[in-house]
Amino acid sequence: MKKYYIMSLLFIAVLTVSIISPTLFTQSYRLTKVGYIDLERVIKEITSDQELNDKLKEKLEQYRSQDNQTGMEDTSIVQNNNRDYSLRGEVKRQVAAALMAIVKKEGYTLILERTEHAILYADRNFDITDAVIANVRTSLQK
Repeated sequence: MKKYYIMSLLFIAVLTVSIISPTLFTQSYRLTKVGYIDLERVIKEITSDQELNDKLKEKLEQYRSQDNQTGMEDTSIVQNNNRDYSLRGEVKRQVAAALMAIVKKEGYTLILERTEHAILYADRNFDITDAVIANVRTSLQK
């Protein structure tokens, strides 16, 4: 009788572990979603398109005029505002906004920048560069 009791407890324990463990493993994979972006490629592709280039220059002019207007009213804002007024700086601002939109939409927990020395190898499934470029293009078209 003791033998059947021990065997049934062992069977229930194994059954419980086999039911719970896949759920635990899939949840741990859901907690971590990793991607990477090739920032140099993004900058190169966006600045090579003349139409996007013109729209980026328009946005730069808007930022400059806004900062000049606020600078006349309050000089402390100008001193604390170290905005990069180059075309590359504007591209980086647009990329950052696009990247945050993708991160929130897709639920990424870690985004890395692909450089020659930082990421030696990564599967193309983790590359979100094309998605960022598409997002920047659509946001600039608006």
